[in-house]
Amino acid sequence: MTRRLVLAMTGLVALVALALALPIAVIVDNDQRSAFVAELEVDAMTAASILASQPPSEWQDTATEVAARTGARVVVVSVDRVLLADSDQSDLERSFDRPEIADALDGLLASDVRNSSTLGVELRYVAAPVIQEQQIVAAVRLSLPESAVDALIRRTRLALAGFVVAVVIAAALIAWIVANSISAPLRHVADVAAVLPEDLQARADDTEGPAEVRVVARTLNQTAARLSGILLRQQRVAADASHHLRTPLTGIRLRLEAIEEVSTDSSVQRDAAAAIGEVDRLNRRIDQILALARSDAGQSGEETDIRTIVDDRSATATPAVEARGLVLHRVVAEGDLRTFAARGAVDRVIDELIGNAMSYGTSTITVRAWRQGDDVRLDVEDDGPGLSAEDRGRVFERFVRADSAVPGGSGLGLALVRESAMGAGGDAWAEQVADGGLRICTRWPAATPGAGRGPTRR
Repeated sequence: MTRRLVLAMTGLVALVALALALPIAVIVDNDQRSAFVAELEVDAMTAASILASQPPSEWQDTATEVAARTGARVVVVSVDRVLLADSDQSDLERSFDRPEIADALDGLLASDVRNSSTLGVELRYVAAPVIQEQQIVAAVRLSLPESAVDALIRRTRLALAGFVVAVVIAAALIAWIVANSISAPLRHVADVAAVLPEDLQARADDTEGPAEVRVVARTLNQTAARLSGILLRQQRVAADASHHLRTPLTGIRLRLEAIEEVSTDSSVQRDAAAAIGEVDRLNRRIDQILALARSDAGQSGEETDIRTIVDDRSATATPAVEARGLVLHRVVAEGDLRTFAARGAVDRVIDELIGNAMSYGTSTITVRAWRQGDDVRLDVEDDGPGLSAEDRGRVFERFVRADSAVPGGSGLGLALVRESAMGAGGDAWAEQVADGGLRICTRWPAATPGAGRGPTRR
């Protein structure tokens, strides 16, 4: 916006300046030429007056003095067309017959421009009669190349052009100051709007900038405050619901464990164990809903080392994986694998992905982490049946389960994975493995830019 405003205002001023400068240049050209000719005529008449008061023996000195003062060539010619004095120190007592000399000897003030065959230039001249005792005794001529007049006009044009350029530059500077005073507060508002998804406590400065920008900043702050309040209330409701649900669920689980221990009936023990599993599954769903609520709230990120988390969560999950008859592999690359994410987001993602792979894998689960350009990749792969192309695009939606999903899921796990990654500025997607199985891929913005190296198996 700043550039457009500067260009628009500068262009408008340039057009106005040119529209005014062109007619001014024509007027100044004519005025300069007229003033130059008038001054040359005055100099010629002044020289004629001085010569009229002197004897012919002093005319050469007078011609030299007038030429030095005016910069023109000064010649004095007698009525017989004989050169009597010349400021250029040419040969005297020679014939010097020119049209303007004839006019001056006839008593006229001759002023015009003609082509000089001897000099090969356009010549500007003024010739005046020299009168002594009421008789014309000689003629004096002052002459200059017309290029001298053109040079004077050219300097005036350059000065006018310099003035126009200075006006345009000043206009551009003023336009930049004005545009920056408008765009700088807008950029600040845009910066705040950009970080609001991660930090709803960010606020724009509504005390600076034009009135319209201040209104936008206040409106953005009010919207952010309302959204923050809504999400905080949602979190509190989810947390309160979790607390009120966990307490009776814990009591139910304890009673079921007691029944399982004291009962001698095997069918009762099986039912109690199944009920305990359902209670655990319900607790897991509560954890997922709370995690989604925190993701919606846009918690600010903190630096997280994915390498450390992969090692920790893989070690924690290994007993459960092995109990299913599966093998868990870790493939973690060397280099910097840090990212910025909400507290616990990467932990929850790895837990969800390993848990999902345990439900479908037949022999192995592979967790991979490596640097890819300015991102950190974190993938979990199983060797199960995989998903159709249609299901791979749907499984990240909340409460959506694939047709081939195992019973007991809620459809929240992969939704939590994608929303956690997107909350950090990344993404998540599913890929079919070439030799069978499913790979869930996540991308996390790296804490430091630069390319990394490929994965190495550990």
